[in-house]
Amino acid sequence: MIFLILSILSSTSIYVVFKLVERHKVVNFSAIIVNYIVACFAGFFLSDINPFTLQVFSQKWLPIALLVGIMFIVMFYVIAKSTQKAGVGVTTVASKMSVVFPIVFSIWYDANDSLTMLKVVGIVLALIAVYLTVYQKNNKSLDPKIFFLPLSLFVGMGLVDSFVKFAQAEYITDSLASTFSSVVFASSLLVGLLVLPFNKPAAKCLGKLKTWGLGALLGLVNFGSIYFLILALNHININTNKQAMGSVVFGINNISIVALSVLVGFVFYRERPSKINWVGIILTGISILVLALS
Repeated sequence: MIFLILSILSSTSIYVVFKLVERHKVVNFSAIIVNYIVACFAGFFLSDINPFTLQVFSQKWLPIALLVGIMFIVMFYVIAKSTQKAGVGVTTVASKMSVVFPIVFSIWYDANDSLTMLKVVGIVLALIAVYLTVYQKNNKSLDPKIFFLPLSLFVGMGLVDSFVKFAQAEYITDSLASTFSSVVFASSLLVGLLVLPFNKPAAKCLGKLKTWGLGALLGLVNFGSIYFLILALNHININTNKQAMGSVVFGINNISIVALSVLVGFVFYRERPSKINWVGIILTGISILVLALS
C-alpha cells in the first residue's frame, strides 16, 4: 500500500510542479529536458546494474522501454500544455479516465487478474467519480484546440500504462524497476535533446537556474510516479501469496490522483469545486474501498 500511496503523491505532484513552471515563466520544454536528466540519473543510482552498459541491450524489455520513453516525452509535453490551457481538472480527468486501457488489458492478459462483479461495480463507480469530480458547467463553445489536448492524453496515456503493465507482468522485478525506469527516461531525454536545437526559447531557458531547480523537482516526482507504480504492481500479498491485480492497482491509483489533484487545485490555485465535484470526490473514496475489497 505504501508504494501505491507514493505513486499517487508523485503523480499528483507533477501537475503541481507544472503550475509552478507556468508561474515562474519557465519554458515547458526546458523543464521537461531537465526533468528527464534528473529522472534518468535517479534510476541510475538506485539500479543494481549499470543501465548505460551493453548489458542493457540484451534485455528483452528494452524495446518496450524505448517505446514508452518516446511516448512519455510526447505525453508529458501535452500534459504541460493541457494543464495550462484546459486546467488541472480537465487534464487530470483526460489522462486518468485512460485507466480503462490498462484495466481491460490487465484483466485480459494477466492470469493473476480476474473480472468479478464487485470489481465491475468498483470500476464503474470509479469512472463516474472521475467524471463528477472534474465536471464543469460550461456554456461557452468548446475550443477544438483545447479539446484535442485532453483527447490525445486519454489515448496516449492509456497506451503508455498498458505497455508498462505488459513489461511489469513479463519482465520487471523489483530489482529491475529502477533500471527499467532509468532506460525509459533516458529514451525520453534522447528524443528531447534531438528536438531541443529546433526550440530556441527552450534552449535559451536552459541557462536559467530556476529552470534547473523546477526541472529537477519535476524529475524526482516523475521518476517516483513510474518507479513506485511498478513496485505496487509487483507487490505480493502476504496473506494470499498472490501478486497485486493490475486492474485494482491502476484503478485506485488513477482515481486517487484525480481526487487529490482537484483538492490541490482547490487549496492552492482557487479552482473551486462545485457541489457535483464534491459528490465525485466522496464517490472516489467509495470506489477505492470497493476496488480494495475486490
